[in-house]
Amino acid sequence: MSDLKQLITNIAFDLGFDAAGITLADNLSKSNEHFLSWRKSGFAGDMNYLLRNNPINAKPGKIVQNAKSVISLLVNYYTEPPEEPGPNFGRVAAYAVGLDYHKVLKKKIKQFQERIQKEISGEFVSRGFSDSVPLLEKSFARNSGLGFFGKNTLIINKPFGSYFFICELISNLNIEPSEEQTGTCGKCTRCVDACPTGAFNTPTIPLLDARLCISYLTIENKINIPVNLRSKIGGWIFGCDLCQMICPYNKKIKETTWEEFKPKSGFGHWLNLKEVLSIRSDEEFHSKFCHTPLNRPRRQGLLRNAAIVAGNKLSEEALPELIWLAENESNSVIREHVLWALLKYDDRKAKQISYYSDVTARSVNDEATVIISNALTTPYE
Repeated sequence: MSDLKQLITNIAFDLGFDAAGITLADNLSKSNEHFLSWRKSGFAGDMNYLLRNNPINAKPGKIVQNAKSVISLLVNYYTEPPEEPGPNFGRVAAYAVGLDYHKVLKKKIKQFQERIQKEISGEFVSRGFSDSVPLLEKSFARNSGLGFFGKNTLIINKPFGSYFFICELISNLNIEPSEEQTGTCGKCTRCVDACPTGAFNTPTIPLLDARLCISYLTIENKINIPVNLRSKIGGWIFGCDLCQMICPYNKKIKETTWEEFKPKSGFGHWLNLKEVLSIRSDEEFHSKFCHTPLNRPRRQGLLRNAAIVAGNKLSEEALPELIWLAENESNSVIREHVLWALLKYDDRKAKQISYYSDVTARSVNDEATVIISNALTTPYE
């Protein structure tokens, strides 16, 4: 079994994975209880894929018949962000600066399976994933010796920090398990303290209330963002890295070697707000972002986010686009957030736009005031 374990590890490194670990394909009853309790508390928000009856997330045997092992793999995606280019740009979470990891890693996992099949004798049955099935992949990664749970609910690996994707291969191979990696955050609460929305509920064990998480609000949330959370989103147009940026384990991490996850392969760490707000159709949006994670919230979500960031930063370049959307946009979610953003500007700045008359300025602000006062977006309590 040790020879097989070494073979699989060698193949993983040869294909560019940054770390590999193995655990038994046993049901994770304790982790499952934790997940169900978290879900029952409402912390999953509107992520319906996590709300299914009889979830299989802790039961690898339900995914692969006669499953004996789970091979977990890590892929570092970190790249150093450039300095903030100014108030006309929104920040993108580090994992999304390049290509869509689902597509990239799906191909790499297939190569991993093919290499294993080529090197071993006997029947080989496996299924590989990377954030594509409701599997408790962080728990399996921990059990595979690839890290420990931090107070920000992420897996922290001592050499690699927390900026990595997790992949897993469930197989019928009988492989010697890896030793679990010991570690702790100790008394450190930097990530908890740094979260502007107070998303971490950590009395004894790490818990994340997704309904308060900026990443959830800007990506998974498909509807209006609660009014009382919009200012707290700050400059994040897609996702959030605050709890990772502050973590001591991420102070000396190296940049990824994967070209697919570098800024030059996608749209980078900053998006121009004016350019995002100028996208007029779903087709135009899909054509622009379909190969990147930025496609996930669709046009409605990303323009909603861009409007909030523009309002928070008082972007001068974005202002004409906000005005155009206020007058012409038919999507109610985008329009409501645009009107909210316009209320953040001084009327005098709006009137400096040549085509923006005093009558139009007053009508837009009046409409925004009515919408906000009618509380179309209910604040989260």
